[in-house]
Amino acid sequence: MSNKLKFISVSVFILIFGVSMVSGINFRTETFSLLGTGSLMESPAYFLGDIIGGTLFPGTFWILFDDSTWPTDDPGTPENERWDYIFSHYFIYDDTPENEGWDGHFPPTGSGEPNPTWRFYTVAGDTVGGTTAGFTITIRDFNGNGILEENEYASKVISSNIIAWINFSGGCFNNWCGMGSLSGTLDVVDAETWEEELYVPSAESASGLLNLRDDGCQLGVKPASWGEIKSFYKN
Repeated sequence: MSNKLKFISVSVFILIFGVSMVSGINFRTETFSLLGTGSLMESPAYFLGDIIGGTLFPGTFWILFDDSTWPTDDPGTPENERWDYIFSHYFIYDDTPENEGWDGHFPPTGSGEPNPTWRFYTVAGDTVGGTTAGFTITIRDFNGNGILEENEYASKVISSNIIAWINFSGGCFNNWCGMGSLSGTLDVVDAETWEEELYVPSAESASGLLNLRDDGCQLGVKPASWGEIKSFYKN
């Protein structure tokens, strides 16, 4: 057989083999909407609540931030040391005209800090979870004066890519992993306690998205505090 024919034969074999490999991978798309409460002022810092729409409805969720290096507030001082640290460490001002505001990146790019973690539980007993990839909280500076005011902090926008790791899946999601995204709002509901409402719309049209597959999955790092939050939430 000539070298040319050999090359063509090998190329066809690789193509057929590649197609057969891809055809053996299963894909699924899941959607979700979230409504919960929590606060960055609490330790641990987390948000938890209900899955109110989408293919994962009904169910519950939590999102956990690593606050192991954050200070606690000293009630004997007029300032809030915890918030002062969060604001100075995570938030960067954007002075673009007509779009002024602060973008808080959790974690800051290149910081090496752990990413926030998340978990979804369906009432059917299925579990999917993992880490966020760039959780962002945006505060608009409505009057463009560069000073954070109470009404500006009260209504914020959130967005994040999310990664589902195979070792955090269970039930019908056993052996599944993938990526997705979420966006929504984070509004203060109690100014005294700093409690906030996290909302990913909506019950009628779920905007949260997960694209999953059952091949090529990797393990994610499991922080020790995950079990603690799961236990707390289940109780």
